[in-house]
Amino acid sequence: MKRTYSSKSLPPTDNDDVSAALHLLAESLHGEVQRINSEGALAMTGGDYDTAQSVIDFAKRLTAFRSKVDALGKEWKGLEDLRDKATPAVQQIVSKRFFGRRKSEDITSQEDYCVHILRVLVEMGGSGKTKDVIVKVGEKMKGILKPKDYEKTATRVKELRWENNTRWARQRMVDDGRMEDDSKTGIWEISDKGRAWLKKQ
Repeated sequence: MKRTYSSKSLPPTDNDDVSAALHLLAESLHGEVQRINSEGALAMTGGDYDTAQSVIDFAKRLTAFRSKVDALGKEWKGLEDLRDKATPAVQQIVSKRFFGRRKSEDITSQEDYCVHILRVLVEMGGSGKTKDVIVKVGEKMKGILKPKDYEKTATRVKELRWENNTRWARQRMVDDGRMEDDSKTGIWEISDKGRAWLKKQ
């Protein structure tokens, strides 16, 4: 029986659908939590304590949900790594839909972006706006990026693969402490741990 999908549940065509969607969802949730916290604080200041408490409770649930999304992103990355280490015969079987048909050596590893992101942040004084950082990282990596890195992803925002992987590399460093996790929405910031790591490279 042929499977059908609604417009709200179209299956992804390659691995970027899954990884990029999880990343975009995590970033959107982070921004929403900050907005809710800000408006909840206004309710508290205005003396509407019942509303403020309800907002706090909701923000806690939303934050917990975001943590689950982050965990799913890490788990998916583990599946990608497992696929990339598999034999060609295994890759041919498991890479029909969600993982696409590419091999890991066809694109630049996310870890390769990390040192360039941190160097850009240091040059910018320690922090910078997301768009500005990504542009500068792209300039630094022109001689490193591969042809497939310049292909568009299958996400609704139509990012180039290298732009999407720059975002994922940033999230990896937020998770391991090389970048700050409490920066304002839209701002990337290097941490003391990131500076120490960068000096060793």
